Amino acid sequence: MTEKSLDNKVNFRRVLILAGAVIAFTIGSGFATGQEIIQYYTAYGIQGIFATLLFAVFFIYYNYNFAKVGTEQKFERGNDIYKYYCGNKIGTFMDYYSTLFCYMSFFVMVGGAASTLNQEYNLPVWVGAVILVTLSILSTIGGLSSLVDKIGIVGPVIVVLCISIGVITLVNDHSQLAAGMEIVKNGAFEGATATETIKNAGPNWISSAVSYAGFVLLWFASFTTALGSQNKKKELLSGIYIGTAAICVAIVLIMLAQIANINEAGYSNPAIHVWNADIPNLILAERIWKPFSSVFAIVVFAGIYTTAVPLLYNPVARFAKEGTPRFRWLTVILGVVGLIVGLYLPFRVLVNIIYVLNGYVGAVLILFMLRRNYLDWKEKRTKE
Repeated sequence: MTEKSLDNKVNFRRVLILAGAVIAFTIGSGFATGQEIIQYYTAYGIQGIFATLLFAVFFIYYNYNFAKVGTEQKFERGNDIYKYYCGNKIGTFMDYYSTLFCYMSFFVMVGGAASTLNQEYNLPVWVGAVILVTLSILSTIGGLSSLVDKIGIVGPVIVVLCISIGVITLVNDHSQLAAGMEIVKNGAFEGATATETIKNAGPNWISSAVSYAGFVLLWFASFTTALGSQNKKKELLSGIYIGTAAICVAIVLIMLAQIANINEAGYSNPAIHVWNADIPNLILAERIWKPFSSVFAIVVFAGIYTTAVPLLYNPVARFAKEGTPRFRWLTVILGVVGLIVGLYLPFRVLVNIIYVLNGYVGAVLILFMLRRNYLDWKEKRTKE
């Protein structure tokens, strides 16, 4: 077998691990809890399906580009992708901005971990936060290669359970779907005050999809680029395609399940409904089987963990070389600061402000990518 044929040979196990890493990085605090899906998709009713499809187009487009550039350029740092697309000045700004955003998103993970264990087990909010931060610090110190292998295993488990909750809920409650659509359309939410309604990410489903794609892009830019420099292009791209399909199926199923139960209350707290709960997916799990929600809470926590670690790794790797004492100390310091901030800001507010606003900044990078792709295509045509 020649060296070229060996290089083209695809390791399917590696593809699945990379797909799992893509899934796990996406399904973090907001997704696994159902809070992201409420704000970005469920709030728009049936139009949430269109938002999912538009997100999928963006997601595949930019991750394909990040993987391609990463395998070709072999950047020393994944964050160099910003200078590649935006030039030196704007690229430097985007580099620092995305690093800051990733770190801000780590706060959301801390808040999500705290809310999950608090809502399901009535534990003090600091317990979930401390456990998450401790695990994140230890995993980040372990490095990127160790990280991908760990979250690549957890990711498929999470998406299978999320899809299962969606399927089982829809089998049981599909007759309530039409009524749920009307409730969302008319804003007739149970227990809402005259000025209160479901949180949403923007004025319409298009802006929501753009914002969602944008903030996820800021997570994935350096991460996928770094993966591209360490993996075969074909394996990474295959992992991206499989991961995207699984994520979008999970979004649609959970969105429809949430709509069918939009005004259902939690068993442990009747004042909290699917539409206004911090962790709406736990209410769905409770309705399937109460003991299952206790197990699912652990799965949600695992989903938060799989996203929290890369989000902590990104800013640390931006300012310190992996494996050095400085890297380890910076990991501990940023982890502890994230713990403090995440404990004192409400989870739903963290998702709505940090993700939505920063999503539009990420969307700007897509324009720079389109411009660079066009110029490369034009140059190639000229040479031909």
